[in-house]
Amino acid sequence: MQRLPLLLLLIVPNLSFAQPDAKKEVLAVIDRFFATMAQRDSAGMAAVMMPDGVLYGVFEGNLAQAPRATTHANFLHQLKSGTDKILERYWDPQVRVDGPIATVTAPYDFHVNGKLSHCGIDVFDLLKDGDAWKISGGEFTMRREECPASPLGPVK
Repeated sequence: MQRLPLLLLLIVPNLSFAQPDAKKEVLAVIDRFFATMAQRDSAGMAAVMMPDGVLYGVFEGNLAQAPRATTHANFLHQLKSGTDKILERYWDPQVRVDGPIATVTAPYDFHVNGKLSHCGIDVFDLLKDGDAWKISGGEFTMRREECPASPLGPVK
């Protein structure tokens, strides 16, 4: 009977290592979202998004206007029909996970044809759909003025 607590102390920590790291899984979805966006791969992007989600853009500075809602379906259509080379990068993500929901907040910069277009903050909401995390929606600020230098350096 005295060996049971010792056995549990040896087994329980190993069980925690065997479980997937939810924060890493969530960030992998965000990385895939941006990689597929840069490739204008709407099918790849759709695979990491809930079909009925909405993204809200909040425009600041010389872009100021009322917040704009875009359904995931419309966003994917715009992505597929565009021709410019686009790249969005993020850094210093703050990830919060509570069971089957997660939120990621991070500063970003957005480049069109290799030139800085705008910057802001991204907020992604994710849900666990079966075994996979998917983006259920999100918000982003967008401004062209006072964009800080990215710690990622210049676009290559």
